[in-house]
Amino acid sequence: MNIKQKFLQLTGKTYPHGTEIGLINQLPKGYKEDGHGNFYIEVGSNSTTMFTCHLDTADRQQEKVKHVIDGNIIRTNGETILGADDKAGMTVLLYMIEKNVPGLYYFFVGEERGCVGSSKLSKNWVNTEFSNLITKCVSFDRRGTDSVITEQFYGECCSGEFAIELSKRLNEQDVNFKYMPDPTGIYTDSAQFTSLIPECTNISVGYYSEHTRSENQDILHLERLCKAACKIDWETLPIVGVGRDIYEDDDYVSFNSDSDSEWEYDNYSYFRTESGTSSKMFIAKTQIDKETVLISDWLVTQGFCPGFKSVEWNGNSLYIESQSGGFDYLCERIELCDMIPDLCEVPDIYVKKTIS
Repeated sequence: MNIKQKFLQLTGKTYPHGTEIGLINQLPKGYKEDGHGNFYIEVGSNSTTMFTCHLDTADRQQEKVKHVIDGNIIRTNGETILGADDKAGMTVLLYMIEKNVPGLYYFFVGEERGCVGSSKLSKNWVNTEFSNLITKCVSFDRRGTDSVITEQFYGECCSGEFAIELSKRLNEQDVNFKYMPDPTGIYTDSAQFTSLIPECTNISVGYYSEHTRSENQDILHLERLCKAACKIDWETLPIVGVGRDIYEDDDYVSFNSDSDSEWEYDNYSYFRTESGTSSKMFIAKTQIDKETVLISDWLVTQGFCPGFKSVEWNGNSLYIESQSGGFDYLCERIELCDMIPDLCEVPDIYVKKTIS
């Protein structure tokens, strides 16, 4: 497989959630659909490692991408996002499968819309044939070139021992690598499994400025990572795990969004509970409207994004409409809380815990 050509092929257009089916012709022979919209394939038998990426991109309308290549950097002409988040990860998985590296390979849908596919799988994980085998979840989905993520929004996702050893093994494969444990993760597919799988992490794949039209990919790093990932003995990584107490089954409350206009599946975020754990919670439209005004006023007062036309806010992810009419991702709620304290808490009447 020509890694660069495969990446260019995968990023020839964007794939917002709902259009991922257009990528099935890129999946390896023998893939299966898991009943939740995700795709997977097993290489070898009884592997204890799950490798993941996500198929969707952070936009709302599918668009053709015009690549601009400048040395080792691939970007677009500025009219669209690139989609390296996470077609870089998809490229890694496809390369590893081609090289017959043992593992369970999962291609998730809807990560950019709240980890839709991985969330559904995690709720049914104990009923899968993999639940008694998998001890580590490795997501190739992280900006930069040097992160092995140890913490996400929920707290620890993998042990220090695991992250240190994985960093060491990666660095041994290429003199250019400088991987190290990184506690600054936000929220990705691997976070869905932190209470189910002892070691969960994300690895940098070389993209930058994700979710924006300035997104770019260091293709040389991606090529090196693909080759390095095939040389690592994933099965012998140390499994320590970290203490977690997240998501009890009886914590879930259902609602019918079709009959109650206050609640929509797209309006949600993640909040700490009194016990110190975190839960995905839906936010009422009344509160979303209040927060949208609050954020818009703050943007104007602070002078950020001058000339923006509108704000698109679902309670968790902030997008800004530019004068040209396109939407650019700005940040997550957890990042806004540092600047707008009123977003740190939501009255109980405006939230409901995630549906089962």
